[in-house]
Amino acid sequence: MKITVIFEDTGIEEEHDFDAKPRAGELVTLVRDGKEADYIVIIEPDPDHTHDNGRDGYPTKARVRPA
Repeated sequence: MKITVIFEDTGIEEEHDFDAKPRAGELVTLVRDGKEADYIVIIEPDPDHTHDNGRDGYPTKARVRPA
């Protein structure tokens, strides 16, 4: 699933592929500028699912910081 990631250190938004919904506190590896780096999800996407495909839909944005 494609999710827009907001990088806390730069404020940049980029779309990334995820196998599952990212959760707060989770460590994720993302590729930026051709380099892999680890990030911690600090704010998971909209928990009440108002901006996705309904109750069983998937979140659309997550905020991360460098690990």
